[in-house]
Amino acid sequence: MKYIFILLMIAGLFGCEKENNLEITKESERVTSFTLKEVNKSSLQWELKGKRAVYLRDTIVIYELQLFFYNREGSFTSELKADSGYVFENTKDLRAMGNVIVQSKDSTILWTRELNWIQKEQKIQTESPVKYKKGDKIYTGKGLESDSDLKHIIIKEKFQGKGEFE
Repeated sequence: MKYIFILLMIAGLFGCEKENNLEITKESERVTSFTLKEVNKSSLQWELKGKRAVYLRDTIVIYELQLFFYNREGSFTSELKADSGYVFENTKDLRAMGNVIVQSKDSTILWTRELNWIQKEQKIQTESPVKYKKGDKIYTGKGLESDSDLKHIIIKEKFQGKGEFE
């Protein structure tokens, strides 16, 4: 009886492993040098790259991600970088987590710890504390909504800034 229990424990160890508090089973697919593109009417909307990705049912977990946003004409508008994130396959929404930085083509920079891309609404949003720099002005607050090129930023709470507000 002891040997059956030990065999079951060993089988359990080989059947799954923990990765960043996320259980990954043998059915999961792992990929390195991951790239995913969203195209609408032959125009590139965004391109997602990662050092490594794991596919879990309808969610893709990405590590060391870069997300490049493009406008309707297909021109680059901004880049998002984060330690990790999730792409939800059914909605194409993305959640970026850990050291999130978004830098627009015009050099506006946004820092936060978690950020969501809402595909249907074509906007980024967070409820976390944020800081962004536009030119030589720095603004902080809690919660944010913006377009992907950081042209129309709304800070939800505790807005503070140095310099003239535009």
